[in-house]
Amino acid sequence: MIQNKYLRIPSILIVFSSFFYSNVSAFYSVTLWLTPPLVLGESIIWLVLAALSIWALKKQHTLVQFLENLKRNWIILPFLIFSGLSIFWSVYWQISLYRWVTLFCTIITGGYIGLHYDIKNIIKLLSIFGILILLVSSIYVLFIPTIGVMNYYNIHGAWKGIYWHKNHMGLIATFINILFVIKLIYSLKSNWKQVLFWSILYIYSLFFVYQSDSATAYITTVILHGVILLALVWIKFRSKIRRSHYLIALVFLILALVIILINANQLLGIFNRNTTLTGRIPMWTHLFSTYLSQRPILGYGFNAFWYLGSHRIAMQQMAGYPDQIVISDNGFIDILINTGFCGLVLFLVFYLGLWWRSIKYAIKAKDVIGIFPIVLMSFTLLANVSWSLIFENENFFMLIMISVLFCISIRNPKTSQKKEMESTNFA
Repeated sequence: MIQNKYLRIPSILIVFSSFFYSNVSAFYSVTLWLTPPLVLGESIIWLVLAALSIWALKKQHTLVQFLENLKRNWIILPFLIFSGLSIFWSVYWQISLYRWVTLFCTIITGGYIGLHYDIKNIIKLLSIFGILILLVSSIYVLFIPTIGVMNYYNIHGAWKGIYWHKNHMGLIATFINILFVIKLIYSLKSNWKQVLFWSILYIYSLFFVYQSDSATAYITTVILHGVILLALVWIKFRSKIRRSHYLIALVFLILALVIILINANQLLGIFNRNTTLTGRIPMWTHLFSTYLSQRPILGYGFNAFWYLGSHRIAMQQMAGYPDQIVISDNGFIDILINTGFCGLVLFLVFYLGLWWRSIKYAIKAKDVIGIFPIVLMSFTLLANVSWSLIFENENFFMLIMISVLFCISIRNPKTSQKKEMESTNFA
């Protein structure tokens, strides 16, 4: 017990420092023009956090379990190795090295979080961090609107809070809103004060999503609410559901997708958007034909492509934007352009593997907490269709995915029991 109390503060420090620094590069107005001192400073901080995680694992006598879990979760290692090797052919090797160090440390810190906390407490920690993000962003919006509110050539009044763009803020607010949904549903088992508290936060986060004026955030929010509702219905009635019911549901899903595709223009028109995804599809076409075709197998180096001014300016001129384009607005395309088809395939080994483990975990779910991994994966899939939210602007969601991967992996029973005791102490 004394050791648990002694380690509690370092553990919380590791968690919230990791949450903060995995977002920090997305806080700046211009994310790509990072100076060498900032790059070096952030790399040192990540190395310190990784070292603290290893120290905490040794103090808790769980370093062996961490290594066993890392071996069990080998699906992330091929992409880690390949992205590291890409430094040797990167068009900007210093940036590729810096981002690889960040990814390496993210795996260590994320693995520590997932090994130390259960899903319930990961949601709790993320919810606390989400409250802080919304609080600080609200202060920016109300008192420093020149930073907190966008005033762009074609975007006026959209809330972006402490983030560099309203789409990024909108998707972060969507994720926070979903965390609050889960906390609200789970709190129905508790007293009315808990229900009231999370209800207020849920409503405000939903209002924040609306104020971001992000169509991607709107659509993602609606679909994720549907995912949670369907999952809860399934949990309640799964013993009565037969194979024929799943077949009928699949048919309805296919029909719904067909109807959506046929009426895509009208549906997107509700959000003042069209099937070009606000010019993204023409941009992607040009990106593939002009740049990817030159380096299709290995890419331009891990996270290196958009750090070259010539690439940003050329894409800006092609799209006719007043400013340089700094991301491809699709997380999977950014991985493709930076690491080629080899890197994308290796990333999908990790990504689809986590999807599979999340589905298996959700099948055993007894309440809304158990469906969080699959809700998280649904969010990353939807959010990355028209925004780069995996590792281009920040590594926050990579950190969460790694934490969840380690958390839902099969553990030694003694480790699981110890983890549950530590989680109870934290709670």
